[in-house]
Amino acid sequence: MSDLRGKPILIAGAGGALGRGLVTAFARAGADVLAVSRSPGNAAVPGVRSESADLTDESSAAALFARVPTPWAVINTVGGFAPRRALAELDVAELETQLQLNLLSAAIVTKYAMQSFAKEGQGRLVHTASRAATAPASAGFAYSVSKAGVLHLVQMAAREVAGTQIRVNAVSPAIIDTPANRAAMPGADHDSWPTPADLAATYVFLASPGAGVVNGAVLPV
Repeated sequence: MSDLRGKPILIAGAGGALGRGLVTAFARAGADVLAVSRSPGNAAVPGVRSESADLTDESSAAALFARVPTPWAVINTVGGFAPRRALAELDVAELETQLQLNLLSAAIVTKYAMQSFAKEGQGRLVHTASRAATAPASAGFAYSVSKAGVLHLVQMAAREVAGTQIRVNAVSPAIIDTPANRAAMPGADHDSWPTPADLAATYVFLASPGAGVVNGAVLPV
């Protein structure tokens, strides 16, 4: 059901800890992986092709999708995090940055992935949401509202492709064991956090031909 052998998979945000973990997992699953990161070289993984693109910039995203083969699946891990702060201390610049990193990038990726999938009449788009979007008690407003926008985007995109062979879904992590998260929360129980490798199976499933009946899902992990 999750046979991805030879299928072209574009992984956006491949320079981050989650993205790099997914690049490794999809390559091990036999996929033809293209690792995309903002900075050249950040997504370098032995044996995996890489491209650089700023997916918060529409022209950069358009150029990327125009020059690469049509992917079977696009996995989007582009994003950023901002800690909790009182709304009375709202940092407007931080809010704008979070909306750009999390929501704008997802919308741009969706636009060009959908155009690309339309050429073949099939495809899988998997975004990365966050449990903070639906349970924001311990999350900052800027981060949680930007991820809530991603959930809304997934629902709207899934409705648009209903009745086709294109599927749009999301994975919604509570926390991931990454160096950045450890640095942000030094007192937390890091050993209880799932690693990118632990989460990879969920992404692989949603990207697979076997997930053809799943559309508009947000899978908590």
